Amino acid sequence: MKLSVIIVNYNVRAYLEQCLRTVSEAMKGIDGDVFVVDNLSTDGSVEMVREKFPAVKLIANQENVGFSRANNQAIRESRAEYVVLLNPDTVVGEDVFRKVIAFMDAHPKAGGLGVKMIDGTGRFLPESKRGLPTPSVAFYKIIGLTRLFPRSKVFGRYHLGHLKENEAAPIEILSGACMFMRKRTLDEVGLLDESFFMYGEDIDLSYRIMLGGYENWYFPDARIIHYKGESTKKSSVNYVFVFYYAMAIFAKKHFTRKRPDLLAAVINASIYLSAAGAIVMRFLKRALLPMLDVVAIVTTILLVFGKLIPNKVGSLPPLAFASLLVLMCFALMGSYDLPTRLMNVFKGSALFAVTGFMLFMRERQVGDGLLDATMFIVFISVLVALAGASVRMVLHWLRIKPFTLRALDRKRILSIGSAEENRLALALLWQTHFGLGRQEQRSVAEAQGQLAEVEMQRQIRKQGMDEVVFCAKDMAWGRIIELMEKLSRTRATFKIAQPGSDFIIGPNSIESVQDLLVMEEHAIFSAAGRRRKRIVDVALSLLLILGLPILIWWVREKGAFLRNLGRVLVGRASWVGFHPDRHRSFKLPRMKPGVIDPIRAQGLPADPLTVDRVNITYAKDYQPWSDVRWTLRSLATLGH
Repeated sequence: MKLSVIIVNYNVRAYLEQCLRTVSEAMKGIDGDVFVVDNLSTDGSVEMVREKFPAVKLIANQENVGFSRANNQAIRESRAEYVVLLNPDTVVGEDVFRKVIAFMDAHPKAGGLGVKMIDGTGRFLPESKRGLPTPSVAFYKIIGLTRLFPRSKVFGRYHLGHLKENEAAPIEILSGACMFMRKRTLDEVGLLDESFFMYGEDIDLSYRIMLGGYENWYFPDARIIHYKGESTKKSSVNYVFVFYYAMAIFAKKHFTRKRPDLLAAVINASIYLSAAGAIVMRFLKRALLPMLDVVAIVTTILLVFGKLIPNKVGSLPPLAFASLLVLMCFALMGSYDLPTRLMNVFKGSALFAVTGFMLFMRERQVGDGLLDATMFIVFISVLVALAGASVRMVLHWLRIKPFTLRALDRKRILSIGSAEENRLALALLWQTHFGLGRQEQRSVAEAQGQLAEVEMQRQIRKQGMDEVVFCAKDMAWGRIIELMEKLSRTRATFKIAQPGSDFIIGPNSIESVQDLLVMEEHAIFSAAGRRRKRIVDVALSLLLILGLPILIWWVREKGAFLRNLGRVLVGRASWVGFHPDRHRSFKLPRMKPGVIDPIRAQGLPADPLTVDRVNITYAKDYQPWSDVRWTLRSLATLGH
């Protein structure tokens, strides 16, 4: 047997299904087998493999044993000359395995090999070729020299930036997303070290391959897509600690013979600096728009009132208080929801005007300069609206995607495939996008050749296409990968429609009719829905606190009620949530646990059909007044 493909899966069913489709095509004509090791997924992955890919050798673990141990389970069962460890969120071209086998056959000293990887946007992933993370290399990366000098042989060694992207070369470290290895090499140097639960095991094994006298190679003639960590967000603090803990294990295993105390200090510093950096970056990402609003509004007010009507400066409220009030009004009206909408800025400014007028009326008599004060407040509100709108228009002009105003339009889609598959894909996108804008279609023949690539680039840029959808039933996987790479500079989002358009996979999304709930403005998972629900929770909590001396006598479990009141106030729970006994086949949005649920509040039977229907209705057609009615109706049971 020539090749064993090993895929470890954990709760990424749609990505796994797509990956297995591509692997099935790539294995044609090759004597080999495919293993899927599932680490106790709860999303139906095991059932999907059994139903749709019966030839796959499935190992269904009864616990999550981690990446290393799961791979080793399949490696021990393999009888092939070569094994490839492949992530489930990858797409391989039809010729990838044949090319790699030919290269490995021609290079007997090659013990391991990595391919050229691009992400879901078509951009090259630098981790396709990596250097050994010695203490000095790790230090250069931690302090930012690697980012500043990516092509330096000294400072850019972490990703071997001095090596050309499209030329084969010996490297030191392979990526665990796609590791081709000679089975004889693994028999000699050992399998994956199971002390690494996640991350670091690829570095350790790559290093041991070199210590065993073999070479690791970077081979760009074979290309794959790697969606890169769909189950793990790299900006999360948890990822930082898990990743650097793995680095600590590796360093202690191989580099502690000299200056172990110094090395431990460097590793610990790396962990806390990177964690702090992740926290700061997350804060800045979320706070960027409010901070820009404050700067723009304060600057505008100072410029206008400092020059045009200086006698009014003394009547202005303190700028800090005014800025805080503006941010609160903007937030309540959805001005910081994504996608950004200018109308929400104007709504926030109107709320600011009303709030300012109410505050003025508390301090003054009704006839005491009422007209002047009203005009003054309106004028400030107009300035606030103009400043907030200008901030968003500048961000849109700079093409900073999370804040683009283009999202106000219907998505513009270019679909490539047969007429039937294009129709199915666009129909699904019409539902998941709540309508579409411009829709263009190309046949597979019209997408072939270099001239077609140039024409598509021009069309995407000229017509402002937001998404390019490839119909996998009609197009070769290798051609999809090639087009994604060629069209990456257009800034369009690339998606792959599965055969029959059961679902469509993008860089950070999986769209299917099963997951679709309903129009976003009525759904509980929308930003507006989450905001309304939180306002209702806080308002109900304050109402219950005011009536606590009387209402407490109606509640059965008084201590639990007080605890629930505190949980809701701090945002750890909601007064109303989904019924907990829901079926896994229905994908509902994440929501805080509820003190009560619609089933219990309405006195309905908790049979499976009723639970599913009520949960879905609550998710897709959220009504704030229902939360109020059900909570007050269930007052006696709020301590459960």
